[in-house]
Amino acid sequence: MTVLATGRLMLRPLARGDLPALEGLFADRAHMWDLMDIPGRSSDPGDLARYYLERSLWAFERHGAGMWGMLEKDRNDAPIMGYTGFVMDIGDDVNPAERLEAGWAIARQAAGRGHAAEATERILEYAFVDLGTHSIQAITSPHNLASRRLMSRLGFTYDRDVVAYQGPQVLYTISRQDWLAGRRSPGHRGGVCRQASW
Repeated sequence: MTVLATGRLMLRPLARGDLPALEGLFADRAHMWDLMDIPGRSSDPGDLARYYLERSLWAFERHGAGMWGMLEKDRNDAPIMGYTGFVMDIGDDVNPAERLEAGWAIARQAAGRGHAAEATERILEYAFVDLGTHSIQAITSPHNLASRRLMSRLGFTYDRDVVAYQGPQVLYTISRQDWLAGRRSPGHRGGVCRQASW
């Protein structure tokens, strides 16, 4: 499985040993509300951690892309601080060259330092360059303003309101062409979107 790096971070595919860190992430219900309040899905932190881990392991095995755990390079033996990557449900007939759905989450104590933006910029590069993906989408609650700001800063544009995950959501998209154009823009610096702070 592919390990990725940025200026400050090491990104490695989620592994079974990350289960305690994922449980801790989901235990902060006030911070992780957008991923926990989905009708029909358990909101138990352990159940959610296993759910995300199992579908990431399946996605890497089947498609070569799933969720990467975020680690600071100088603390790569510490528990992951969050994850970023591509959302694929077990059994989905996904063609990564056509379209992927990006998703991310970061622990409250690691938020606000630009790690999610830096890590997600790197996985976008991996998808567009290495996997040859044509388009990536991201979905969030209309009320998740932090995620919506991050989507915009990464070059995603609002597409439309949708019903997904059994509730109202907003859909953002970015094409390979738009991503390449954004990398050539003056606001882009070294693989990290300059304005991002989440």
